[in-house]
Amino acid sequence: MRALRRFTVRAALPENGILVDEITQLGHAARFGYPVYRPRTFITPGYQGTLGWGYATALGVKAARPDCPVVSINGDGGFMFNVQEMATAMRHGIAAIAVVFDDGAYGNVRRSQELRYGNRLIGCDLANPDFVELAKSFNMSGKRVRTPGELTEALIAAIKANKPHLIHVPVGPMPDPWKFVHLPRVRG
Repeated sequence: MRALRRFTVRAALPENGILVDEITQLGHAARFGYPVYRPRTFITPGYQGTLGWGYATALGVKAARPDCPVVSINGDGGFMFNVQEMATAMRHGIAAIAVVFDDGAYGNVRRSQELRYGNRLIGCDLANPDFVELAKSFNMSGKRVRTPGELTEALIAAIKANKPHLIHVPVGPMPDPWKFVHLPRVRG
């Protein structure tokens, strides 16, 4: 969870690097907590509900800007919507980096069901693959990290390698980002 607060991605990604977020709890947090220093270096769907767009979009961004490091932050559920695009990355040598935060659920949906429906859970828990082994099955580099420091180190190494890469970050339940998104209006 501290990785979310510190945004270790920012520590590893140079100012002209590009972050592509996703409809995930970390994506929601990135929209108000990730420092952006240059135009067109933060690509986001906003709150449009485009679950799964992150990794595929990151590949397009990297193809358009091969000179810049491109990092995609994804939840496990959203990443699985376009997991087949790892084949595209490998076939065409598109060196985007996918960071998959894995809580074993559609985390936002799960939290909503816990809070609004008395913990009656329907269709929110996932049966995920071993993401590192999945990356390896595509001949892609993959690494599992468990701390913010390990994430920063893995990102720096992946950026330096300049080839397709997946970083798997197992996480537990995350705090609700909506209390920060839905702030009351400030009136003068």
